[in-house]
Amino acid sequence: MATRKSRGERPASSQRAARPKVASSGRGRGASTAAPARRPPGPAAPASQTSGSGGDAADAKAGPPLTARGVGMVLGGLLLGVGAGIAAERVLVGRDRKRPDTEAGERFGSLRGEPATVSSRDGTQLHVEELGSGPCLVFSHGFSLTQDAWHYQRRDLPAEFRCVFFDQRGHGRSGRPADHDFSLDALAGDLAAVLDWTGEERVVLVAHSMGGMAALKLAELEPERMGGQVAALALVDSTYADALKGMSAAVTARGALTAQRAAIRFAFKFFGQDPVRAAQLRRRGSDLGYLGTRLFGFGSKPSPGQVAFIDRMLAGTDIEVWAKVFPSLIDLDLSHVLERLDLPVLVAVGDADRLTPPASARHMAEAIPGARLLILEDAGHLAFLEEHEVLDAELTILAREALAPSRRRRGPSRLRGRVRRVPGP
Repeated sequence: MATRKSRGERPASSQRAARPKVASSGRGRGASTAAPARRPPGPAAPASQTSGSGGDAADAKAGPPLTARGVGMVLGGLLLGVGAGIAAERVLVGRDRKRPDTEAGERFGSLRGEPATVSSRDGTQLHVEELGSGPCLVFSHGFSLTQDAWHYQRRDLPAEFRCVFFDQRGHGRSGRPADHDFSLDALAGDLAAVLDWTGEERVVLVAHSMGGMAALKLAELEPERMGGQVAALALVDSTYADALKGMSAAVTARGALTAQRAAIRFAFKFFGQDPVRAAQLRRRGSDLGYLGTRLFGFGSKPSPGQVAFIDRMLAGTDIEVWAKVFPSLIDLDLSHVLERLDLPVLVAVGDADRLTPPASARHMAEAIPGARLLILEDAGHLAFLEEHEVLDAELTILAREALAPSRRRRGPSRLRGRVRRVPGP
């Protein structure tokens, strides 16, 4: 990535800044077993314009007509980076894939760590991998992704840290809950199980999107962990409230919120009622899926290789998992948790994030005592991929400070001020 000059304050130990705009407001372990059989893996992307109502006229046996189902799938497809493609999209995709790609040589999805299986509190089997040694960082990925999405963090950070990654329930190689519980409480329970499994007294938790929501839920359920075992927290492209609000705002700033929410809810209801047809439509829509992934996941000039990598991951996530997980991310409000966080917190967001927009990140950074805000320029919901060099430098600083012996239980870091900026040219 091209190196950019910094305007304003930068930490002395920070490394290169690539394209972003930034603001910053003994090892034990549980029993390890063989990883479960691989399941297909997989941020989601919102619906743009809607037409038609979709399937309420159909009888229970036949279900909605194909046209209505198609409309529902397109709505959900735009939301999740998948949909029904046509020739025009294929032309655009073909051109986009041929753009110069500085990341073309990356072996996305091929970096494997030492595997283990962790049983969550309800018995759900979670696939965990760790790489490196040293102070411990735990990574929690977002909706419809897998731990492989942390490609650059898996590649670079194990040189200094013990890095623990896990697949969320129903994602990647992790199992599904026997009781079909994909609630935020269950996701928080999974995170707690992984933290316990590390055997570490102090860790830095790095959480993206849905993973960040689960981290805040865990802070609500078990506040003693935050500032205790969790020595510092990085919330990357995440939010504290209803995910649909940010998604709807990304589509239009003028309203139609009620209609958009209804359309999105209908799309997910369709996923659950007819997953086979939904999967068929998704396969037919691979080109539009690529464009949707690029639009809602990245900034203006993303690496084609990174987009294709995430698009494959999204397409590999089971439709039924989408339908069951996403409802847990709406109609929630964890704003009351923010002011209670008593530990160093880094809030990072891409300034082009259309799913969990910078306004949400700014609110979190203002509400959390001593938090720093990192705004990455021309990066989207997958800023940890697009601007990995800058983010990894900030995570390294956060971990060194929080996990140093002299930092134990000293409360939020207020070093270097709350705001830093690394602008583009």
